[in-house]
Amino acid sequence: MTPLFERWPTDGRALVEQAMTAHGGAASWQSLRSVKLGFGAASGLLARYKGYPTTFGAPREFEVRPHEQQTIFHAYPDPGHRGWFLNGDVMIEDVATGQPVAQSRDHRRTFTGPEKRRQWTPLDALYFFGYAMWHYHTLPFTLDRAQFVNLRQRSGLACLDVAFPSGTQTHSLRQRFFFDQDGRIVRHDYVAEIVSFWAMACHLWEDYDHAGDLLIARRRRVFFRLFDYATPFEVLRVDFTSVSITRRS
Repeated sequence: MTPLFERWPTDGRALVEQAMTAHGGAASWQSLRSVKLGFGAASGLLARYKGYPTTFGAPREFEVRPHEQQTIFHAYPDPGHRGWFLNGDVMIEDVATGQPVAQSRDHRRTFTGPEKRRQWTPLDALYFFGYAMWHYHTLPFTLDRAQFVNLRQRSGLACLDVAFPSGTQTHSLRQRFFFDQDGRIVRHDYVAEIVSFWAMACHLWEDYDHAGDLLIARRRRVFFRLFDYATPFEVLRVDFTSVSITRRS
């Protein structure tokens, strides 16, 4: 655990430790090489607004490498290419030659001012879903690196507010997590800042499945949030057909 985590209140540390155990345990997490998720379907207001499936498509498979801060999009944007999210940089390469055909350093810098309203190119979608998939699959094991803000009970769920360190590749630094009695993450609130300051999200983690010892959500549904309250407006849904993991050698 980090020195920062040692300064958390006892109940906050206990909740995160319970969550780590519920999601597979710290030892299983440390030995993880990658998580692979077969793409099933995507829908929702955000997907259509940003151009799916017209200006960008979906990969055949996502491969997340949590400890390396990488997400690989296999067969993206077409079968002859693959996309890489590399800790903030994005690149599309030719599978046959391994040569890049498009790339952008620190791609987040391109989402400023009116540019936030643009429809997404394959590089834009690669950045958004790349960092999102990476961060989701580091949780709850990286919560000990965040600053504790608040812990309360809400509707029978433990509700934890944290602030991630500056430079973390994620939606927003301030985020909120809801845990069921077993310690599983069931809801995740944030602001998708590269979309807009009003892109307040209530993200439901659903259809959990085991991959080895790890517990991984196979369905993610995101609803527009008005302050603390989730509305009925589904802005994004992504379903995965399969999950599997590989271990470090």
